[in-house]
Amino acid sequence: MKDLKSVKSIDLSSLTIIGTSISFIWSIVFSIIIIAILSLIIGRFDISFTIIGIGIIFGTLILSISKYFGISFLYNFFIKRMRDVKIGINNMESITDISILSLSLIVAVISLVVSIIIYPIIFLMLSFVTILYSLLQAISLQGFSWLVYPISLAFNPTFILYSFIISLVFTGIGAFIFNKISPKIGGLKVLLSKKDNMTSIDYINPKNAGIISGVICLVFGLIYGLIFSIISVSLPANLMLIVLLTIGGLIGGFIYGAISAHLYNFFSKKFSPVKIELKD
Repeated sequence: MKDLKSVKSIDLSSLTIIGTSISFIWSIVFSIIIIAILSLIIGRFDISFTIIGIGIIFGTLILSISKYFGISFLYNFFIKRMRDVKIGINNMESITDISILSLSLIVAVISLVVSIIIYPIIFLMLSFVTILYSLLQAISLQGFSWLVYPISLAFNPTFILYSFIISLVFTGIGAFIFNKISPKIGGLKVLLSKKDNMTSIDYINPKNAGIISGVICLVFGLIYGLIFSIISVSLPANLMLIVLLTIGGLIGGFIYGAISAHLYNFFSKKFSPVKIELKD
């Protein structure tokens, strides 16, 4: 039987531990890929690449702790002052739908606050992006330079406004897609258990998570490719970019969602599952 629940709060420690652990594993994978690509480009392995990899892993670890703790803290703060985020739960075994407007608004407000707080840090840590953007253009890879263009917007104070608008729009699109595909696959299959006033997310089905993530990333890839092809006034030339982003979004999103769910299940057993407070 389907129940409509309000997400009243998120447990800070459990989300921070699980989220950071998953991000840590992905940072290792990403570092290995970066080192392999750099080695292929110059035709040999350089010890400096290892330093880059360590920097990525360490930076991800620090940022993840701050991100997950900060997001859950801000969510708990703002949810008391905004409309409840509601989710549909079927027999404590699947999440069937999400309230689009309330979720989009609170995510946008959190993004706005976070961007104001960390803007100076972003400016310093992403200093390499403008160099990469200029390099890609210089070697006639304009299509790929648009991949890093949005990150370069962080150097403009209007990035703070962008963060609010982009979070509002894309969260809304993501929630809308979730609600559309959820009935076709039986929702996001999970195992929930309740203890006192908190509900634990004990298990996430990797296949369902992969499908949902893949479809959402497919749509985002299509939107992203269209937007920046139009901005660059070179839609025909960037047709391949659109195709790559769309197909890559589907495949990459599925892989990311499925593996992240597997990692969640692993770490939730090692530590403690994420806990949320649900009320009718």
